[in-house]
Amino acid sequence: MVFAGSAATTMINEFGASAIVFTGVAGGLKAGQSVGDLVIGSEVVNYEMDARSFRPPWDPEYAYQLGEIPIIKWRVYEADAKMLTLASAAPLPDGVKLTKGRLASGSIFLDVAAKKAMSATVWEPLGFPEAAEMENAGVAQICRAYATPYLSLRALSDVLDGDANEDFGLFCQQAADNVFPIVMHIAANYP
Repeated sequence: MVFAGSAATTMINEFGASAIVFTGVAGGLKAGQSVGDLVIGSEVVNYEMDARSFRPPWDPEYAYQLGEIPIIKWRVYEADAKMLTLASAAPLPDGVKLTKGRLASGSIFLDVAAKKAMSATVWEPLGFPEAAEMENAGVAQICRAYATPYLSLRALSDVLDGDANEDFGLFCQQAADNVFPIVMHIAANYP
């Protein structure tokens, strides 16, 4: 997540990126998802940012939520509305299902058992995200800090009823290929 945020900073500062579309793979968190399905991140949150036990002395009644950064109170990073609309209207490969929703980022490669074990303690407080991955929140946070439009697209490389390690290796290329038509549609139509 830190390296991805650093890359986004370099793209903005050194190369003048005026918008960022961040693609990759993620592990599905909901029943009924299939490997290769696509998720447009309408928003992203860092599930490892946990300051819920911190009470600021100037406001001891304030309770931070899971994912919220203390003091600046950033928690959810929303997608750029124009790119979100374009991504939603893009042509898809035959048989590929597209959903829109929250993505959760953390530095843990989650196997199926871990994803299921985190349901009540992590996914529920975050509003039951569509998928989990490992870099998104870092890039989204940098884009927000630099006022750079941002969108995340994730193809599911594993789901709740398989083996995350096995599925990732077998289907990573297919899952990533499914994102390509959306990226091309955004690139061709974003102002």
